[in-house]
Amino acid sequence: MSELKNMVTVVIPVLNEEEAIEQVIRDVKNADFHNILVVDGYSTDQTYSKAKNNGVQVVYQEGSGKTGAIETAINNVETPFLVFMDGDCTYDPQDITKIAHQLLYSDMIIGVRTIGRENIPFLNRFGNWVINFEFNILHGTNLIDVCSGMYGMRTSFAKNLEFVTSGFDVEVEIASQASKIGVISEIPIHYNARVGQQKLQPFRDGLQIFYSVIKFAWKNGNLGKMSYHRIPNDPHIK
Repeated sequence: MSELKNMVTVVIPVLNEEEAIEQVIRDVKNADFHNILVVDGYSTDQTYSKAKNNGVQVVYQEGSGKTGAIETAINNVETPFLVFMDGDCTYDPQDITKIAHQLLYSDMIIGVRTIGRENIPFLNRFGNWVINFEFNILHGTNLIDVCSGMYGMRTSFAKNLEFVTSGFDVEVEIASQASKIGVISEIPIHYNARVGQQKLQPFRDGLQIFYSVIKFAWKNGNLGKMSYHRIPNDPHIK
């Protein structure tokens, strides 16, 4: 298992997360993952310095929005696998091991926010349900949590992704491409209460994601096609 953990880079995109970033880094290290890349979106607080002082690689993102952070990470990662998680303490680093193990069988693994789902605000939960329903109809998939901020990819697969978005719809853009050209699956994970201020605006960003799902389905040729591949979860992963 330690060999597998050395094959994973944990990527933490951040923007003004000074309240949580040190705890997130400590928790990732306690989960025995030491390839850690923090991608900072030019925070105006102490996020960058606090991450740097915790002995991890920190880079400023190129490009704009969350997509810029994702692209910057992909360009900097050299390990076979990468796992993304937010820097606000909402995700449990202990779940990285499950995701990493499943990446042996899949190009992309989405962490489904199952345990602690009540920590997602009601409006966000409703919006996620609508977007999942729409995504599955247009892409011929059966995904449960396409907007999850914790997911893993094979680096070789990630480096072939093409991005046209710049905002919070980057997760659905990745899932759209993965459902077309890769093998994608899901695994249950924990979700905790957020530390710090939420940046996603449910109405504004939710509408943007909704329209983006249609755009990505059309762009990737997924409309009306059953392109989803579900793989069986490893029986040893609980």
